[in-house]
Parts: sequence; C-alpha cells; structure tokens
Amino acid sequence: MELIPLTPAAYQLRGGSNAGLIVQDDRAVLVDTGLDKDTAKKILRHVESLKVKLVAVVITHAHADHFGGAATVRARLGVPVYAPVLEAAIVAHPILEPLYLYSGAAPIAELRGKFILAEACPVERLLEPGETVIEGVPLKVIPAPGHAPNQMMIAGGGACFVADAVFTPEIAAKHVIPFYADIDQTLASLEALSRLDGQYAAFVPGHGAAVPSIAPWAAENAARLAEIRAAVKSGLGAADDAARILKLTADRLGLAIGNPVTYCLTQTTILACLSSLQKTGEAVVSVVDNRLVWRPA
Repeated sequence: MELIPLTPAAYQLRGGSNAGLIVQDDRAVLVDTGLDKDTAKKILRHVESLKVKLVAVVITHAHADHFGGAATVRARLGVPVYAPVLEAAIVAHPILEPLYLYSGAAPIAELRGKFILAEACPVERLLEPGETVIEGVPLKVIPAPGHAPNQMMIAGGGACFVADAVFTPEIAAKHVIPFYADIDQTLASLEALSRLDGQYAAFVPGHGAAVPSIAPWAAENAARLAEIRAAVKSGLGAADDAARILKLTADRLGLAIGNPVTYCLTQTTILACLSSLQKTGEAVVSVVDNRLVWRPA
C-alpha cells in the first residue's frame, strides 16, 4: 500500500482497495481500511510514519474490500468505528453480505472467502449526511447510494473520498458489468458527484488513482450504466427469466463469467436493472407455471 499526499491535510493510501487519511493538527481519521488484517497493518505503519494519532475509522460502505481491516485497526488502537446506518449492520454482521448475494439463503462456499465475507467489527457511531466533527477532525459526509444501499462519500482536508460511487475507466472496462444494488440511485449519485468538481483539490475513488476532476468519470459511468440497462431491456425482449436475461446481457456486452462469485455479483446488477425497468413501466413481472417471468410492458 502506497502513501500518497493529496493536500497538506489529506492522503491517499493506495492499494487494491483505497483508504485515506484526513488530518487535523496531529489527529487523523482513517477512511476505509482495505481488505484484511495484512492491509490494516500496512495502513498503521503509514500512520505511524506521519507521526499523527489515529482517532477514528470511518467506513464508506460495507463491502469486504473496504472494511475487512477495520477489526484489526480497532483492536490495535482502540479507536471508534463509524459507518452509515445500513452499512453498519453489515460491518458488525458481515454474513449479511453473502446472504443478500445469495437471495437470503445460506451462502455457498464460494461466497464465504475474505473478498465477500469480512471479519466482523463493532460500530460505535452511525454516520449521518452533512458537516460533522469526528474526534476533533472536521469532515463532510455526502450520500452516494447505489453501488451499496447507504454508501457515503467522505470529504475533508481538501479531498473527497468518493468510495465506489464512481469507477475509473480501467475498472469499469475490467468488470464490464460492475456491481450495483440500485440503478436509479447510482445515476442520481453520479449526477451529484459531478457537481462537486471545483470544490475539492482531489477526488479519490475506491480503486485507482486520485484525480483533480471527477465529472468526466461520472459522465462515463452514467453512460456505461445506461448501456447496461439498455442491454438488459433488449434481453427482456428475447427471454422471460432473469437467468436467461443475464446470459444475453453478458454475451451482448462481452462479459465471460468465470466463477460463482462473479455470477452472483453480476446477477445483482441485472436484477437492479429489471427493478429500474419495472419502476419506469418498461417491464412487468409475474409468476407463470411456477416461474418468475419478466416481459416488456
């Protein structure tokens, strides 16, 4: 994990999943903790090198790669952990993540690895949107639901840590159909994110390098999401069940699904698109011959 200064009061901790530090005088708040205890240990070494006191951990959203190291940081330093209300429940009870990916049933073994099932961590405080001061460090909590139900962006020290509200072009291209829980919320969050340009010196995505302007990525993400939704709508005209629509969408967009985890993640995005199409009156759902059937409105 690499420590990258962004402003005199903000740092990116760049790794597979990014973390960040917002500093006020000799106090620092950690934004996200990476995947696991090994990542957390690297973060703590960087904190020590800055000669600041870590006073709190803030979790943007409860996906394992963003909070898996929280329990280690909390245990080693005794600092409080903050998270948005719905996300906090998963941070404290990580089995909820593989449960919702597997329709609420006991998760298969493939969904129990550390990339989906993180170490549990108690959450002492709930994050609410707006200006706040956490353990003496001023921050702004900005709602960004969509990728996760109650995801928040964290701004402070002249930087904005946008979590997975936006994906870099490289990440979007790699995953083809990125993970989204709610399509319409994501599009609204991307629009709100683009309006933040000029307010911060640096924007830090959940994965990839920080940038001085986030609006171009927000526009690219919105266009890509519209393309995915359109592909699902097209599949809806050729098939009537979600599994077949998923296959047709993946084929159309050039995604080769190689394992059950990727399938479950992709399935969530496809179902989110179908929900969005139902909301706008473009799709209807019913049960026919003991099958859940989707069709164009």
